[in-house]
Amino acid sequence: KLAAESSLNRPTSRTWRQQRSIRESPPSDQRRIQPLKTKPMPIIDYDAHSIIDHYDKRPLEVGWRLNCLGLPLLSWYFSLLTDKWLGREKDTKIQRQRGRELREHLVRSGSVAFIKSGQALSLRPDLIRNKIWAEELGKLVDAVGSFSDIEAMNILRRELSDLLPKIRTTNAEPRRKREGKYLDKLQSLQDTDPILRLFEFTNGGRSVASASIGQVYMARIRRGAALEAAIGQIEAEKWGGKTVAIKIQRKNVQASASLDMYLLRRSAMWFSMFRGGDLPAIADQFGMQLFGELDYVREANNCDRFRELYGHWPDVLVPQACNRLTRKKVLVMEWVDGVKG
Repeated sequence: KLAAESSLNRPTSRTWRQQRSIRESPPSDQRRIQPLKTKPMPIIDYDAHSIIDHYDKRPLEVGWRLNCLGLPLLSWYFSLLTDKWLGREKDTKIQRQRGRELREHLVRSGSVAFIKSGQALSLRPDLIRNKIWAEELGKLVDAVGSFSDIEAMNILRRELSDLLPKIRTTNAEPRRKREGKYLDKLQSLQDTDPILRLFEFTNGGRSVASASIGQVYMARIRRGAALEAAIGQIEAEKWGGKTVAIKIQRKNVQASASLDMYLLRRSAMWFSMFRGGDLPAIADQFGMQLFGELDYVREANNCDRFRELYGHWPDVLVPQACNRLTRKKVLVMEWVDGVKG
């Protein structure tokens, strides 16, 4: 009975101590804020002055790129003038066609900077003053077109090549599928390469989605001695058997982005001379954001920071990145099923 009475009295005593500590605690703005475990990584690749100095000495390369980008857009602009002259600029079908042509021009250009600009404009129909064009440009988020799966696997192998000395390979028979010469070659590469054998790819080893910077593969991380040797036993126990999304960056994206940013910044400098304003600074902010997206290690770091800040919210799910298998051009994250918003 005494023990029962004592146990009944403990919550009251504990509650009183908690209330006392709350009354005696300093205001919230005077409490010491605990620092985050992760800190933002700096953007070190975008240097406007270095890009200007580099391409100022290469007029032929700049002229060719300007020709490839400018002529299709100039032709598209003349189509707009023709529509206005013929009085069909308000024709919904014609406007849908012009929006689709603009999107296709941006995709064919292969310019990450221009595609990203199109994505941004799709969110601001008030700027382009055409809702139909905005709808077409919105398709640039996931309708950019994929690149070679074999090329993507070679990029994955190069990025994770530092793990090769650690991996103890096992003899495994390649799969016996006959779905065409190309697919056999792809699956043979995925089944025999020691780096790629860390993953068991789905969808026949082909990409499941593509975007302006890279494309995504769905795979399951294989358990075993090779995984433990590559990322350590603790991480292998955590990630072994998990389904992940592998995001692989397109080839030569950074070089293309540098040249396109040169053109954008030079254009901004020229326009600012006539219209005023600090347009080069705006271009530099866009360049920093673009180059920040090209570093997948930084993206994984941002995911960790976001999870640390908001991961405890009941309706927020932040996929976790496998940092041991993430490199600058390869991002490995846990797969999460969802519905596109």
